[in-house]
Amino acid sequence: MDIITSKSGRPLSRRRVLAISPDLERLRLLVSTLERAGAEVDAVLDPSAVEGEVIPHRYIFFAWNGDVSPLEELLPRVRQKAHVAAVVPRAPLGVLTQLLSDPRCNHVLVGDEGDRGVYITAKKLLTGDIFGIEKYLPEGTEVNYVRLRDFQGRTNAISTIQKYAESKGVRRQVRAAIGQVCEELLMNALYDAPVDESGHQIFAEVDPHDRTGSLSPRPVSIRFAATESQFAVAVRDRFGRLAKDTILAYISKCLNSEQQIDRKTYGAGLGLYLVANAAAGYVVNVAHGMATEVVCTFDRGSKAPLRLVGVFVHPGQAAAQHSSESGGASAA
Repeated sequence: MDIITSKSGRPLSRRRVLAISPDLERLRLLVSTLERAGAEVDAVLDPSAVEGEVIPHRYIFFAWNGDVSPLEELLPRVRQKAHVAAVVPRAPLGVLTQLLSDPRCNHVLVGDEGDRGVYITAKKLLTGDIFGIEKYLPEGTEVNYVRLRDFQGRTNAISTIQKYAESKGVRRQVRAAIGQVCEELLMNALYDAPVDESGHQIFAEVDPHDRTGSLSPRPVSIRFAATESQFAVAVRDRFGRLAKDTILAYISKCLNSEQQIDRKTYGAGLGLYLVANAAAGYVVNVAHGMATEVVCTFDRGSKAPLRLVGVFVHPGQAAAQHSSESGGASAA
């Protein structure tokens, strides 16, 4: 396939995607998956094959062995507004956060999640349609919905989800992980996400124990579904404040702490770390100032390590997200 260098200065087609992999068979599979997602694909075995100092593509899918150094070599040639998806065979949580540390790398797809994850990620980037748990489920899967605004609603929702998971035959260890993630995501959505008109957290000065008696100013929703191989949940707030830098900072803090992790000390940040440790998939969709949706998936057979991470920002919101008080990075 020919590489489009855009020497005229005109932008490339929004659907043109660059696929890179030193493994020819892996590259062919990557190209096939991206084309199924609707992309116009340019493919190279090595970034050096792309003419010019700057790689002109907005979307780049890079499949390699997972060492951080090849990505670090690629990024200096990538546009500041480009979005790189890393497709790797393995990535422990510490390595995964390293791969995500650059503002242009907002997706990591690990192991057998690669092909399916590539398709979903490319589809969301190309269309700008980023919200919805259904994108991570087989077509026709029944999706359940609960809406709430307070601590009691959170308790009832978790109970409903746990009973549903049990009725679907989800193993106890996995149900425990699902419950933990729902607990953390709902608390964050109810009491950490809300801000006033000036952008200040409404419950920042309220003791965590006292927050449970408060009504969140906007409703929170949670959706959940079971398939033959997975269980999925999605929590959405109506503020749109969660940023990638915030997630990575807390995960890194927890990973590198020499002391025992203290829930009281880390607060919501610890919750983000616990979610990353409990789920197999962790995807954040953000429309800045409007909504944040966190989609988490779990393997039904047993608790699995995190292998799908993505941060998508609604088109047109990237600049606002990047300059927000909490920091962040665009991914759409």
